[in-house]
Amino acid sequence: MTSQKDRVCNTIDPKFTTKGLEANALTTIELAAQTFASFFPYSWNFIYAKNIDRTSKPEWKTETRYPITGRRLYDYWADNETLIGVRFDSQTEYAMLDIDKGSPYHPHNNHEKFKTVLQALEEIGLVRPLIVQSSQSEGLHIYYPLWQEVPSFGIACAIKACLQKNNCEIASGVIESFPNTKKYDSEYNGHRLPLQTGSYQLDNDLQIIGRDLNQFVETWLTVQEQQDIDLLKQAIAEAKANYQPPKDNRKTIQWREDLEKQIEAGWTGKGQSNQLLYYMGKYARVFMGCEEIEAIAEYITKTARAAAGFIKYCGDINRLEQKAKDIAKWCMKHHFPWGSKKEEQTNEQGEDIENKKAQKQAERLERIRTTVNELNKTGEMPETIRGMAQAIAKAAKVSVETLYENKQLWHPEFTETSNSTNTNNSAPSPTAIAPPIKQAETHTEKTVTEKALYKALAASETPLRGQELPKFADVDFQVSTNLPKSQQKTSDPMWIETHGRLSPPKAEISKVPISQNLSPKTANADCLRPYEPPKSEPISAIGSRIGYLKALLETPILRRSKSASEIANLQAELERLERDRQTYSSP
Repeated sequence: MTSQKDRVCNTIDPKFTTKGLEANALTTIELAAQTFASFFPYSWNFIYAKNIDRTSKPEWKTETRYPITGRRLYDYWADNETLIGVRFDSQTEYAMLDIDKGSPYHPHNNHEKFKTVLQALEEIGLVRPLIVQSSQSEGLHIYYPLWQEVPSFGIACAIKACLQKNNCEIASGVIESFPNTKKYDSEYNGHRLPLQTGSYQLDNDLQIIGRDLNQFVETWLTVQEQQDIDLLKQAIAEAKANYQPPKDNRKTIQWREDLEKQIEAGWTGKGQSNQLLYYMGKYARVFMGCEEIEAIAEYITKTARAAAGFIKYCGDINRLEQKAKDIAKWCMKHHFPWGSKKEEQTNEQGEDIENKKAQKQAERLERIRTTVNELNKTGEMPETIRGMAQAIAKAAKVSVETLYENKQLWHPEFTETSNSTNTNNSAPSPTAIAPPIKQAETHTEKTVTEKALYKALAASETPLRGQELPKFADVDFQVSTNLPKSQQKTSDPMWIETHGRLSPPKAEISKVPISQNLSPKTANADCLRPYEPPKSEPISAIGSRIGYLKALLETPILRRSKSASEIANLQAELERLERDRQTYSSP
């Protein structure tokens, strides 16, 4: 007999669902193994092979029935009789190049070409590699760990475009990129995990270090901080905009031949005019590349009159020109010249997309406001800027980029300024401001200042990459202007500089001499003060809803997506909430 307590529990407990379950959440006890498994989080469609005959090429198989957990990934990795590999999800925190031993870009065959590959990737922000020997075949896997997620297809496009720009061949057995530029409905290529049988970590001179997992994890975490994510994102945006998918010439030829044969056969009976005229317009638009309605219409008219059976069966002889224009307009809207990009949209489609984007942006901002209030209210807001950004992004389910585009909602620098403005309306006390020093700030001077500033900051207080440096008081940070000369490269072609670059980045060396008077507002002892979150009252649920309604009603692009009755209801709700808030707040 079911007790009263059991009946209550059964009515309260939510139903079980597999939504949100992650196989990689099951990890091992060892911290190094947990961290290693987290580097390769995509658990579906993993690859595996038996490692019994270690002299021949493995026979890889793909497991599609179930995802692999973090602990099983490590177990297979530690098993000398098994090889394990992974694929990529839509987002990734690393990229990798595979260079076989027989490739002309392998350093044993041509170290200058190998050096060219590494220098080329520096141009897109992949500055510091982590190199391992992939297997007994002595091929190389060149990893580029990242400290922030990027689109997998985007970084694949960026790497491919960068290497092709520098005349590097991308092909199987030469240079393979992971992730790869794939078809829309296919999986990314899989690769074996590092440090399995026959695989070793290499140093900057490509000498074997060993297979110690702790050392590999430590190197991975160190290297990922050296990558230039801002430059990489810029390269990804450019590469995706210019990416052209490979053409299937066989399908193209077949499609063109089919259209030509249909047009050549002409009319064989009544009721065929619409279909034939449409084929003619499609052929003119796609394969002849006509860019104007008049050109497509003219081709349809001339081709139709010359086609077989036109006089006998075509029922549109008297209105052929008007019909040709109507079909030409349709073809211009729905078809594009072969090899071009579908960049054109109608005004209605563009407006609908903008409405949806604005609606989603308003929802994201509302989630950020609510999350900040909850974290401040519960005292779970981290003290560091980086910790705050990560906590808010995770709870609000937004990207870090979205947070930094809306700093006014959470960043202490903006919230403190806003609070001080709201609470103190008196004139600010006069402060002694040093006169501005007119000088040209060189890149070298900026580097010296920022290095000194980051050195003064504690590890937990270091700002995120791309984040503006804290604005300190007008006190110069004294740095010696007698800077030592930059260290010259050694004669060893495989030597990698201290900062992980094989060559200095382009356009970084300024010809302007270093000024003796460093610019003000660089750094001072205030950077050592611990962060104190702003002491502000949390926004109530009513206040949050009022803010959302105001943003919705005051934004024209959002108002257009609502009917008159919906706007009236929203306005009435806003007025009612404002009256309720005034009633509750009054003594």
